[in-house]
Amino acid sequence: MGSGIPPRNPIGRNVSRLRSEQDWSQEHLATLLQCEGVDASRDMLARVELCITRVNVEFLLGLQRVFRLPLVRFFSKHVQDLDAKFAEEIAAQLPVPASPKKPRRKCQKLTKRRKPR
Repeated sequence: MGSGIPPRNPIGRNVSRLRSEQDWSQEHLATLLQCEGVDASRDMLARVELCITRVNVEFLLGLQRVFRLPLVRFFSKHVQDLDAKFAEEIAAQLPVPASPKKPRRKCQKLTKRRKPR
């Protein structure tokens, strides 16, 4: 990894960390992924965590559903920082919303008491 060549998958270490934080085994995570419709096994997950195997979009979306996290959380801190910076730049370009007006009471007439018949 120290050779300057990027790993085949940049998310493996984060998957390993997140799995450990949940105190899940690789077998358990593979089972959860299978329940989400992802073709996963313990061996495949081990190769992903070691950054040996590339992940596809289906696998990444399965991880997102299992861990209930935004996709960017599976990537490096550098990528997360770039994403946050990009989001701030986009938000700065959006027009400032006008202050909300008080809603009009559409049903004022309906709430008046009717005279008994």
